[in-house]
Amino acid sequence: MQMLALTLAACAAIAGGASAQSPAAADPGHLARFSRAIKTRYDTIARDIVDAAEAMPESEYGFRATAQVRTFAEIVGHIADSQNFFCGVARGGNPEYADPIERSGGTKAAIVKALKESVAACDAIYGTIDPAGALALVPSGKGDALRGMVLLDNVSHDNEHYGNIVTYLRLKGHVPPSTARGSDK
Repeated sequence: MQMLALTLAACAAIAGGASAQSPAAADPGHLARFSRAIKTRYDTIARDIVDAAEAMPESEYGFRATAQVRTFAEIVGHIADSQNFFCGVARGGNPEYADPIERSGGTKAAIVKALKESVAACDAIYGTIDPAGALALVPSGKGDALRGMVLLDNVSHDNEHYGNIVTYLRLKGHVPPSTARGSDK
């Protein structure tokens, strides 16, 4: 939540100085590229996370790198919960954060299913993002946020935890999906 608040504060500062920017900064082509880039980044990280969740054997879903951190299952569940939150905000629902999937203690099949459902729900939002939609304000907590920034916060959060997933996979002797595809160099 602190990251979201900092991002929103930065956006407000940028928006305040927007009138001083060059005309090229307001070019609709740039905004279209921005909205496509949001979706492209999401598609990549969502694929990596789902592939990793499917690749980890069920017998290793309870693996915890140290006593102080989440299990692999909890990380995947946390990602699903967070995606439900971020995409719920981007959809305009302004949900409270909840972590039922992370805390479920569910099986690999149940957690992967929940993850894929969160990806499908986010796909519906990312798939409709256009320049106007990216710059639209949505209710967020006690204020408003730019939809595009909420979606970028989700991408950032997913990438952060994919880093955890890569470490867990490597500690258990597995090749991360991004490495197998050649995109993790």
